Amino acid sequence: MIQYLYIGGGVIALAFVAWLIWFSYRAGKNNASITTAQAATDSANVVTTKAESMAQAQADKPATEDAVLARLDGGTA
Repeated sequence: MIQYLYIGGGVIALAFVAWLIWFSYRAGKNNASITTAQAATDSANVVTTKAESMAQAQADKPATEDAVLARLDGGTA
């Protein structure tokens, strides 16, 4: 009768170890997914900032040669 108790305890211990391995695997997989998403977000923010800067530079450009020379003389170009 005591053998069944030992076998049951062993099965419970084995099930716990299997669950712990599964849980650790899932946690690591989720962490990798979050890290990848954060890197993609940072990259997208850099690209967006660069595009906004380029659009602003295009909007602020001088329209005539005289305006270019005035900006160069003023030191703002």
